[in-house]
Amino acid sequence: MAISNSMKFTIHTLIDVTKTDVRRHEHPKLVNQQANFNTLYNTLGLRTNPINFIVTQELTALQKYKFGSSYKNKQRVWTIEFEVEADYSTAEDLMQLDFNMVPIIAGLDETINLENKMFVTSDEIFTNILFLQTDK
Repeated sequence: MAISNSMKFTIHTLIDVTKTDVRRHEHPKLVNQQANFNTLYNTLGLRTNPINFIVTQELTALQKYKFGSSYKNKQRVWTIEFEVEADYSTAEDLMQLDFNMVPIIAGLDETINLENKMFVTSDEIFTNILFLQTDK
C-alpha cells in the first residue's frame, strides 16, 4: 500500500549512527554503531512511526551545515532520510526537543571530538545533530 501523504525529513549528524544489524558482541564496534542507530530510531519513535529509512555517510566540508561552531573543516556526516505516516506527528522543533541530551556511544567512526557523549541539538558551540523537513 503506497503512502500518499507522508511527510519527509532529513537528519544530519556527526554521531556514528551506522545501521549494522549486528546485535551480538563478536564485533563490539558494529554492536555499538547499531546501538546508536537504535537510539536514533527509538527517539523518533516517541512521537511517530518513521518509515523508509535511508542512512548514508560521507566525509564532507561542514560550511553547508549549521552544526556547532566547534566543528570545522571536513568531518564525517551521517544523513538519515525518512518519512512519517501521520502528517504533523513530528516536526523539526519537536525532534530538537526530543533528541537534546540523549546519550550515545562515542569513539566509533566519528571524526569529531565529543565534549559530552550525547546528541546536542541547540547549542551554538556543540550542536551535533540537525533536523530538516524536506517536503515543505
